[in-house]
Amino acid sequence: MNASKHTSVTIDDIREAQKRIAPYLFKTPLSYSHSLSRKLDRDIFIKWDNKLRTGSFKERGALNFLLQLSPEEKNRGVIAASAGNHALAVAWHAKQLGIPCSIVMPTTAPLVKMKTSSSFGAEVSLVGSALHESYAHALELADQSGQVFVPGYDHPHIIAGAGVSGLEILEDWDDFDAVVVPLGGGGLLAGISRAIRGSGKDTYLLGVRSQWTKEMGKPKAQFSPAPIADGIAVKDVGALPKEIIDSDVNKVVHVEEKTIATAITSYLHEERTVVEGAGAAALAALLEDALPKQYQRLVLLACGSNIDLNILARLIQRSQFKNGQLLRVRVSVPDRPGSLARLTQTISEQAANVLETYHERSFSAEPGNVEITFLLETRDEEHKGDLMRSLASSGLHPHEL
Repeated sequence: MNASKHTSVTIDDIREAQKRIAPYLFKTPLSYSHSLSRKLDRDIFIKWDNKLRTGSFKERGALNFLLQLSPEEKNRGVIAASAGNHALAVAWHAKQLGIPCSIVMPTTAPLVKMKTSSSFGAEVSLVGSALHESYAHALELADQSGQVFVPGYDHPHIIAGAGVSGLEILEDWDDFDAVVVPLGGGGLLAGISRAIRGSGKDTYLLGVRSQWTKEMGKPKAQFSPAPIADGIAVKDVGALPKEIIDSDVNKVVHVEEKTIATAITSYLHEERTVVEGAGAAALAALLEDALPKQYQRLVLLACGSNIDLNILARLIQRSQFKNGQLLRVRVSVPDRPGSLARLTQTISEQAANVLETYHERSFSAEPGNVEITFLLETRDEEHKGDLMRSLASSGLHPHEL
C-alpha cells in the first residue's frame, strides 16, 4: 500500500470512502456560531470534527485505510507514527476490526494521547522529540516486523477518508464562500479541498499552519518551547497532499502559537467546547485577520479536542489574566498586628476574591515591612482598575505582577 503508486485523489475516491466508512462512523455536525459570528462580524459555521469517538477527524482516513487491507495484511498487524490523534484513530479502529496495532509517538506527545492509545490496546513506544523522528523509527520497525505502516496523511486512502468531511459540509450547507482548515501533514486540507473543487465550487480555501513549524530545522535552544498546536507541528507537508494543496488551495498562512492559545479559550468562552491547539488553528487565522475581508460566509474546521488538561488549565488562567479576571498584586505594609486585616478589608470592600496569598519578610524592600502578594479574582478590567485605585488611595503602592 505505497502512496507512490497513486498520483491523485478524485471526488469519486472520496465518495467511495464515504460509502465504505458510513457503517462505522456518524456524520459530524455543522452549526452556526452566533457568538463568533457577532464577535468577528462574519457568518461563521463550525464543522465539529472533534466529535468523533477518538476526538478528531483522523478516524475517517484511518478507517478507510484499514478497511482496504487484505486478510493477510490484517493478520500481520499495523504500525503508525503520530503525535496523538492519528495514533488514537488507528488504535481504536484496529481494535474494533481485530487488527494488532503498534504506535510510535514522540516523547513530547500529550500524556492524554499516550494513555488513551494504550487503553485502546495498542503497543505504544516513545521515540524522538518530534514527529518526523518517530515516523522514521516506525518505518524501520515496519520493515523489520512486516507490519503494515499506516501513514498519517501522505496516502490516497487517508486523504480520501479525510475528504468525507468536505462532502458532509456540502450536504449540510453549500452557500459558503470560504473554508478555513488547519494544516499539518496536509491530509485534511487536501481531502476537503479535493471534495469541494470536485463538486465544482469556486470557494476560497485557506490552510493554516503554526508559526512553530517555521522554527523546525533551525538550531534549537536548550529550552525551546513545546508547541501548543502539537497536532499540526509537522515539519513537512506530505508529497501527495502538497500536490493537491498546490493545485486546489488559494493560500496557506502561519499563525502565532499565542493566537492559537487564545483561540482555544475563545472556543471555551464562546462555544462552551474544548478544542485542542491544532483544532483551533482555523479560528486563530480569523483572530489574526488572515482571511480576506470579502469572504463573509465561511466554515471553520474544529478538527480535534484532545488537549492535556494541565495545559488547558494554564491556558484558562492565562486567558483570565488577559481579560482582567485574575490579578496578581504585591503591596508592602508594616509588619505588625492588624495590617493584614485592614488590607483584606480594603480588598473585601471592592468585592474581589482572594485565591492565594504569600508573605515575604526576610527580603522585603523596606525594613520593618512585610511584602504581601495576592492572587485575586476580579470581574473584568474595570473592576481590577477600581481595586488598584482603592489600594493606592489607602496609602499603599500596589504593584501588579
